This record gives sequence, structure tokens and C-alpha cells, in this order.
Amino acid sequence: MHKKILILSLVILSLILWTAHALVGSLYFQELSFIESLITSVPTPYLVFRFSMIFIIIGFCSYFLYLIKKSENSTEKIELEIPEGIRKLAEEDPHFLLDFLHKIRMQLNNVLGFADLLRSNDLDKTVSDRYFGYIETSKQSTFSAVDELISSLKIGGGKALNKTEDYLEIINWKDKKILIAEDVETNFILLKAVLQKTGMELLWARDGVEALKMFRKNSDLDLILMDILMPEMDGFEATKEIRKLDKKIPIIAQTAYNFDWTTVHKEGLGFNDFIAKPIGHYDLILKLYRHLE
Repeated sequence: MHKKILILSLVILSLILWTAHALVGSLYFQELSFIESLITSVPTPYLVFRFSMIFIIIGFCSYFLYLIKKSENSTEKIELEIPEGIRKLAEEDPHFLLDFLHKIRMQLNNVLGFADLLRSNDLDKTVSDRYFGYIETSKQSTFSAVDELISSLKIGGGKALNKTEDYLEIINWKDKKILIAEDVETNFILLKAVLQKTGMELLWARDGVEALKMFRKNSDLDLILMDILMPEMDGFEATKEIRKLDKKIPIIAQTAYNFDWTTVHKEGLGFNDFIAKPIGHYDLILKLYRHLE
């Protein structure tokens, strides 16, 4: 590809050079017309000059191509051997494997991408701290993906589950009671449609103030799904108030916005986990299983 581009560039540069020199010759030396200087009656000095310049261009392009090839050859090739466990999973359950590897690959791309940016010597402390925060967030997301894999295997008794009907037939949470803080009714209805199939009891709070009141009235709650942006009182403030009363109840943040998990931990907001919107049914069940079981 590089070779074709260089050859094309060489031809174009040579034609430009030849034409420009012919034009200049016809303007400054009246005895030759432009056509004569271009093709028919090119003086010997003109030919020597033009071919000399073309050879210089060829030499420059050849050296440039040599540097590119040398750079490509000096790059160390990395060969990765596919472990037998991954090969077996790919044959038995490709959908499950692809889903898991997709989550891991995204976080690995983030870690390596920001690690490369951190190599720069002119980064100030604020920017570098933010990059380290992104890497920490990706690390937490990787751990979360592994936890979901373990939860799936536990639910399925050693078999990886990847269909809604698979785990909803197995899970029995009739003794569980959770509070969903969500200001958008359609979002609550979607969550309710799935979670009711597990047998659990659901409470709905439309804002942070209502979530705090319902928490105080229900001491037997097992978990809280807390939306971040809500009227009256947002999910951050509601969680702070709940943590003054109970340090142990699992609280999972649900949000459609960029959620910096590291920052939340540093500020001591008290979330145990988070799940990004739009919430997939499979991810929701695995996330709840991680904290309920």
C-alpha cells in the first residue's frame, strides 16, 4: 500500500516538475513556445535539469519507503495462544463467550489507551489523576464482569446462562424485598416486568425524598436500586441519608450518564455497585444475584 502511494506521488511530482519548468522556460526564453519547451523541442540543458530533479525525487521516495519498511519490520509481533478453556467455550456456548469477551475487551482498550496517554511528560497532575481514575473505573468494571460470570455459573449450577427464560425459571426470590427509586414510570414498569417473575416484592419511590421515607418505613428491605438524577432529592443525596441509618444494605446506582465509579468511592457516597442504562435483563439479574445471595 505504501509502495503504490509513493509511486503515484513520484509520477505526479515528476509531471508537475516537467510542466512547471516548461512553462517557466517559455516565459523567460521567447525563442521557445510552451509546447516546444514541454514536448517537441526540449533543449538539452532542460532535459538534464529535469531528469536530475526526477532522479532526486526517486531517491527521496525510495529512502522514505525504506524507512517505512524498516519501522514495520522492527515492530515486534505478538502471538497469543488461545487457551483450551476458551476454545472449548467457543464451541459449546459461543454467544456467552462473545458477550463476556466483549465486556473485557472494552475495559482492556480503556486501560491500555489511557496508559498510553499517561506516558506523556507534559501532563499536569489534574489530567493524570483523571486518567488514573478512568483506569481504576475500567478495573472495577472488569471485576464486575468476572463477578457476573461467577453469578451466572452459580445460578445455572455450573452451566453458563444467557437467555432470560433460563434464569427466571431457576431463581426464586419470594423472600426478597427491594426498593426501586426511579422517577420515570416506564423505566420502573420495565424493571417490574422482569423482577416480578422472580417472586420478589417491589416498592417504588418516584424521587429521593420518597425513597428515604419508604426506607424508614420498611426495615426488612434487602436491596435498593437507586436512580441518580431524580427531582426533589437526587440519588447521591438520598444514598448519603440512607447510609446514616444503615451501613450494610446493598445500594446499586442506576444511571444513563457517564458514571465515574472511582470518584463515587472517593467521595464516600455509599454505593455498593452500579448498573448503566439501558439496563439489560440478564445483567440486572446477575447484578442483583451478586448482592442478594
